[in-house]
Amino acid sequence: MAKPTGSACNLNCAYCFFLKKEKRYPGSDFRMSQEVHEAYIRQLFEAHQVPQVTVTWQGGEPTLMGPDFFRHSIEPQRKYAKPGTRVENTFQTNGILLNGEWCRFFHENQFLIGLSMDGPKELHDFYRKDKAGRGSHGDYGCGREEAQRDRTSKSGTK
Repeated sequence: MAKPTGSACNLNCAYCFFLKKEKRYPGSDFRMSQEVHEAYIRQLFEAHQVPQVTVTWQGGEPTLMGPDFFRHSIEPQRKYAKPGTRVENTFQTNGILLNGEWCRFFHENQFLIGLSMDGPKELHDFYRKDKAGRGSHGDYGCGREEAQRDRTSKSGTK
């Protein structure tokens, strides 16, 4: 399991023990370097002696790395996979930064996505607040921008 942002997150969940880890590394930007990224993928694939490798991405919040970071994961995975190896990428996110670009990338590369939610709005917003202290229920969505564009272009408004 890789946590490419370390404990960095765009939420401030009441129960998250991981957020406190940021204080242990003052001055860190909590971003996995390309060199470490490549080494992680290589070592993960070298260590597996089975026909399936699962690359698990978690955080903090992994979407803070941006889609390009994960695009750069695909080539080394292909490079280091033994012939016949099935590769699976899993990705746990709070979903706040998901947009059409992310969703196309996930779809094109067959990522399995876990969306972190804490039940109905009242419970979710009680525990999962943004950095300003506001509830975050409903702040996620894949392709929301494209859906909105489709609706406005069909109605003739902008």
